[in-house]
Amino acid sequence: MTTTNGSAISTLIREIFVAEQAQIAAGLHRQEPVTPQQAVVLQLIDQRPGLIQKDIVALMQRRAATVSTFLKKLETAGYITRQIPEDNTRNKQLFLTNRGQAVVAAFQTTRTDVYQRLAANLSAAQQAELVTLLTTAKAGLED
Repeated sequence: MTTTNGSAISTLIREIFVAEQAQIAAGLHRQEPVTPQQAVVLQLIDQRPGLIQKDIVALMQRRAATVSTFLKKLETAGYITRQIPEDNTRNKQLFLTNRGQAVVAAFQTTRTDVYQRLAANLSAAQQAELVTLLTTAKAGLED
């Protein structure tokens, strides 16, 4: 099948993504001075208390040095604590502080608000049709 609008579709999806990320970043920054990437790290720790740095590297598919920098900044700012387990002094477990938990809650609320605004001008039927169309388009990219 020949496509005539593939570029336009891709551009619109990218523009929506960029706008969505900018709004999430702005909403989050109004509450705490963290980046969305830092909020994602905090969310991972929230979902799996006691996580170690190596786990975050694997989950985020980032370099260890990048994750280490994220964690140092988060610890210095009071969002996380590192605890050394008795059975393994090499790997420090990561836990959220109350401030870190507040960031995760703000991040989730901000994302939900942005997602609701994204679909606000579409009826329920249009939303369902869009999901179907995007799912079909995504399937065209899968091997």
